[in-house]
Amino acid sequence: MGFISHQYKKNFVCRYDKEVGVPYYAYTDFEGFKQEAYSFTNSKGIEIKYFYYYYDNYITDKLILFCHGLGPGHASYLAEIETIAKRGYKVLTLDYTGCGESKGKCLGSLNNPTRDVMELLNLLKIEIPIILIGHSLGGYTALNVINTRDEIKKAVIMSAFLSIRPILNHFVKSDFIIRHLLKYEHKTVPEYYPLDNIDYLSKTDNQIFFIQSDDDQMVPFDISLGVVEKIDNPCIQKLRMSGRKHNPNYTDSAVAYMNEVFGNYQLLLKEKKIKTDSDMINYFKDVSLARLVEQDQAIFDKIVAFIEQ
Repeated sequence: MGFISHQYKKNFVCRYDKEVGVPYYAYTDFEGFKQEAYSFTNSKGIEIKYFYYYYDNYITDKLILFCHGLGPGHASYLAEIETIAKRGYKVLTLDYTGCGESKGKCLGSLNNPTRDVMELLNLLKIEIPIILIGHSLGGYTALNVINTRDEIKKAVIMSAFLSIRPILNHFVKSDFIIRHLLKYEHKTVPEYYPLDNIDYLSKTDNQIFFIQSDDDQMVPFDISLGVVEKIDNPCIQKLRMSGRKHNPNYTDSAVAYMNEVFGNYQLLLKEKKIKTDSDMINYFKDVSLARLVEQDQAIFDKIVAFIEQ
């Protein structure tokens, strides 16, 4: 158990910082875009950074809470956050334990983000309606939160697994190892591990909008929206796409450019033509970040329509 959990923490729920050379937006890249940065100490004694983003004259009667996916914190999603803010919303987001600007040796568990979000909500005691938006691990986190928090009635879930076992089955081929990892997850965050999101989705009267591409290579469609499509609940909206892989909110051209940039990058790594931090920086210096993360405004039209209905 000790060796398996150690490898799990080292290789999967590890520490996630910004990757060397990879371009990221800063809020100052967008004229008039504002950021407020804060922190709190969670129940495990770890400093968690959280942020508000907005443009002037934002809508004051609702708040968007954005939950980021696996990786170096919310900085990877600033294009999404800015797009939402540009539609008139104030956006609250955070970096989970072990991610981005938050402290922590590692992410530690697939349910630690749920705990961090829940503790942030307990701290802030927000009195206006909150709409959750989450992608991938963040979508799973958002689903856990809306399952648990009675005051939250609406969520947008993109490219997310519904429970931990199916995603472990996707990445880990040994039943023996999976059983040990499930025990580890249960022991690490027992208060959120047993949540039955499929049963919840079949019964809830909350409004939930699922979006996924059927060629998603990170979270297989058949353990995500493929399952949701079989649930007969009029409160759940579903948008099935094709050709967008793990990023259904990106444009087709952005997905193609991302495949080109990172496909070539992985090939050069394999061929050992990229070895040092300097090599990585040089590779990405001419990459267009605007092209790489171009957001599909038609998808955000649908998201806004859902938020406002």
